Amino acid sequence: MSEPFVFLAYEPDGPGLTCAVMAIVEGENVYGWYTGPAKRKLAAAYFMLEHYYSARETAFYHSVENDVRSAWALAYPRLEIDIGRHSPVSEAMCHELEYTQSRFVAEWLFYCDDPDTAADVEWYRMRSLPVTYAGVRCKKITKLRSDHVVWFHASPGFDLNIIECLRRRWELDYALAP
Repeated sequence: MSEPFVFLAYEPDGPGLTCAVMAIVEGENVYGWYTGPAKRKLAAAYFMLEHYYSARETAFYHSVENDVRSAWALAYPRLEIDIGRHSPVSEAMCHELEYTQSRFVAEWLFYCDDPDTAADVEWYRMRSLPVTYAGVRCKKITKLRSDHVVWFHASPGFDLNIIECLRRRWELDYALAP
């Protein structure tokens, strides 16, 4: 498996963490996991961009729940009927996604409702930085570029076009303006 890429966006004058993405590129496909606020709740899902690095049209699949082995939906291209779709991801990739996602969360993120992360929540509050649902671990926030309205971090070599592709199709509030 190739080394996973990460992307995080944080709005210090807005909701705080707006998205966190972990992605694995395998051949022409991109697999990964994302999380962030969506319609006043925290959303999270696994995804697959099928044929992303090919001349064929890219298909965007995502898990319905935050579970790589649960039902998936084909979100693009839209079908008239799309019911009960099974995961398009191989068992080996499911295992890799679960493992990599848990490492990504442990290294980069905390959840506000987790009592073990009270120190991270307090760190944000002491600096008057917004934190809702989840945040970037305080020891990692300095990795984000803070010279823009939206602070962000992208792994070296990460194809940011992947984020733009996701933004047009996912349910997160961190999406392209219409």
